[in-house]
Amino acid sequence: MDNKLGREFKRIRKSKKLTLREVSERSGLSVSFLSQVERGISSVTFTSLRKIAEALEVNINLFFEAEEETLSIKKQTLKKSAVQPNFTYTSLVGNMENPKFYPARIELKAGESHTAPYTHHGQEFVYVLEGELKVVLENHEETLYAHESLHIDSTEKHVWYNETDQPVVLLVVSTNT
Repeated sequence: MDNKLGREFKRIRKSKKLTLREVSERSGLSVSFLSQVERGISSVTFTSLRKIAEALEVNINLFFEAEEETLSIKKQTLKKSAVQPNFTYTSLVGNMENPKFYPARIELKAGESHTAPYTHHGQEFVYVLEGELKVVLENHEETLYAHESLHIDSTEKHVWYNETDQPVVLLVVSTNT
């Protein structure tokens, strides 16, 4: 298993001088699970990764920005992907330093759903490229189909569901402020 995500998690955690216990308390995830993610012996769901990002007070894209080799951009946007059992996350930030927004392509596998509502700073724009996505907000529920979108204040509790037997592919653009 490729452990770029785990190494990046550890790098960010250490740079913020946080222990695994502190991240555990902030995220609601166990210390043993977080340790396994860092060491690459446990896969992480999209929901867990978002909880870790929130606990570290970073945008989820930061987990996908570290590269060991020198990067160059030709005609295509630089893409960094993380493939997990329940989702594939592809950062579309490229090599932009300190971006104001974070575009990403997310593929939620069939039947993937988040187990609890989630909030974070900023705004979020979700565009369904393929498939069907159920979005539940605090006071509203909506099903989005291919070529439909939603723009929300991310401080409002929200959760995504893929209740179909097919993957759903999303373009998500988020901000931190």
